[in-house]
Amino acid sequence: MTGKENEILLKIFKDLNKEYNANSISKEIKITPRGALKILKNLEAKGLIKGREMGKAKFYRINLKDDYTCKIIETLLISEARNKVARWLEEFKGIFKESKIIIIFGSIIRNPRDANDIDILFVFDKEKYKNIKVFVDEKNRILIKKIHYVPMTTEDLNKNLKNNSAIRDAVKTGYVLHGYDNLIEVMKNVSSE
Repeated sequence: MTGKENEILLKIFKDLNKEYNANSISKEIKITPRGALKILKNLEAKGLIKGREMGKAKFYRINLKDDYTCKIIETLLISEARNKVARWLEEFKGIFKESKIIIIFGSIIRNPRDANDIDILFVFDKEKYKNIKVFVDEKNRILIKKIHYVPMTTEDLNKNLKNNSAIRDAVKTGYVLHGYDNLIEVMKNVSSE
């Protein structure tokens, strides 16, 4: 798969509430609408996305019912984190076993030098909250920029992805540090409702 195909897949996956057509996705990833249409048709032929006709346009969503698609998305999320936020993968790996999903988002990934804090979304089982809090408190004692964390359970994330634009934006623009498969499951549940 090409870099632009990967970029389109991640964009469509992360922006759960939006359906893209060739024109709208071309603006997002900065290619021509014709180039975007060719890629979208190719991804649809591979079964990675599904198209839906609306008038003269065709709108696409990720095919999360397909196991192969889910594995591709998981690999893309891992690669994205390793390429863009490797430093943060290392910083937070000590809490991976306590968390279901960890997403870094906000100014720390857009403009690290000017960021005031480190925005992290933690998804975990309720009984793990204390461990997460202890980890964050310990990190905040040593890090120059303080961690601002958003704690929630999987159920909270399900609800927030439907009703909270700030959480949707964190998933859309952030990088997944941990729990790629868990995030895919959440997205499956939210998109099927």
